[in-house]
Amino acid sequence: MDPRCIPERYFNLGVGEVVVHRNAGGNVRHALRDIGIVEELFHVAELAIVHHTDCGTLAFTEDQVRGGVKARVAREHWADVDRITFGANADLVESVKGDVAWVRAHPLISDRLKQGCQGFVFDIKTGEIEKVNV
Repeated sequence: MDPRCIPERYFNLGVGEVVVHRNAGGNVRHALRDIGIVEELFHVAELAIVHHTDCGTLAFTEDQVRGGVKARVAREHWADVDRITFGANADLVESVKGDVAWVRAHPLISDRLKQGCQGFVFDIKTGEIEKVNV
């Protein structure tokens, strides 16, 4: 979601060589529907999960966001708010590891894509990308 992150640049890819899905915090769990669509339409064999330094999700907690949303909506919707995972993050490497493990264990994701799943942390300041060993 962060416009400072341009995967085509740090993976040295040209326009159209990769499908990029962006979301807050890079949390793959929020992208399951889109992963299914990309697998079906483009038959991808690799999935790169990338989180980045200086990410906004490092600046809030689940309870903080949940409380803010509840302050804006009617009480009748609070149970729905309580079921949402907003993706607060305290450790980028652990978050990437958790996302890769989630992909590899999910029954709706193909074995081919599970095997081609890797995780990375992109450093906003240096422009370096580091592979996370899972």
